[in-house]
Amino acid sequence: MTTVQDVLNALETIAPVSGAFSWDKIGLQVGSRSQPVSRAVVSLDRSLDAVRFAIDCDAQFLLTHHPLLFDPLKAVTDSTTEGKTVLELIRAGISFAAAHTNWDVADGGINDALAAKLCLENIRPFGSFAPHEELKLVFFCPPESTDSIIDACSSAGAGIIGAYSRCSFQSVGRGSFYGGTETNPTIGQAGTLETVEEVRVEMVCPSPLQSRVQKSLLNAHPYEEPAYDFIRLASQSGMPGGRIGELKTPLSLDAFTAYVDGVLGTRCWTWGKPDRRISTVAVVGGAAEGEFLAARDAGADAFITGEVRQHVALEAYEQSIPIIAAGHFATEHPGCVQLSERLKALLPEIKWTVFEPLPGQAGRPL
Repeated sequence: MTTVQDVLNALETIAPVSGAFSWDKIGLQVGSRSQPVSRAVVSLDRSLDAVRFAIDCDAQFLLTHHPLLFDPLKAVTDSTTEGKTVLELIRAGISFAAAHTNWDVADGGINDALAAKLCLENIRPFGSFAPHEELKLVFFCPPESTDSIIDACSSAGAGIIGAYSRCSFQSVGRGSFYGGTETNPTIGQAGTLETVEEVRVEMVCPSPLQSRVQKSLLNAHPYEEPAYDFIRLASQSGMPGGRIGELKTPLSLDAFTAYVDGVLGTRCWTWGKPDRRISTVAVVGGAAEGEFLAARDAGADAFITGEVRQHVALEAYEQSIPIIAAGHFATEHPGCVQLSERLKALLPEIKWTVFEPLPGQAGRPL
């Protein structure tokens, strides 16, 4: 029997709580951890429409990106939207949880999903959001592979210290190993005690990016069984939350805006010169207009987010970085679809459904 706690445990592996901003209200907000779950709904918003959709699906669990309970409630009554929603959930026997900023910055989360939806290539983190627990990655490799492995780990988000990137410490030493009869060592022979020159490399890594960096390390490393460690540190640093990548074919800003409209099914507001050549694109879903300078400094030709105020648009224009407001729903809904798919892979016994409101309803614009 799969319970709400099992869902929360799976969610922790996908979007660790350590990735959330300190002010955020995430996790279980209504319901019981011991409640059995066979059907679940994922939604961007905690609207009454989403709750009623979950009821129609006979769901026992509703997971949204935006939290339901943010400010302390003095009462739970049907005179407020939050109160109505809580009462509906309780009456229907539906537990409710939110994965907000922890899913924004997570590997494969809101911003990765948006970058993938736009078919960006060479997707990598940029920017610096909330402080997060830091890890130190230590690995050992042959000297000739050092640079390529550091490049791979850096592209995945390791090695960032303040405004500096690709930071590492390297020391040379000697490693030894004895390969069994079933091995195929990169250096030396099976069945022989080998001693080889190796480089020890150390890099910092934000804890929410551990799985992403680990995957990049293993893909780039020439050894069958690389030796590596992730060591927990006492310090904290900012987590790179945005994503940046390249278009397969450069476009003018005018043509790129039309492309975004079509891919995301939205109508963008764009500030910039229409004939500006766009090759490298930075994205942060939702309300992240303040990241436009970080996007520019990361080498982006254009920055996409959900919503942009007039004075920010003017500043971005004067700072020579085209900025595109594609809508909160359009930039974050793809991440909700991705979250459902990730949870489905971990908990296939649960029937997962994504709530996609009609245009004009439940926070989705016409």
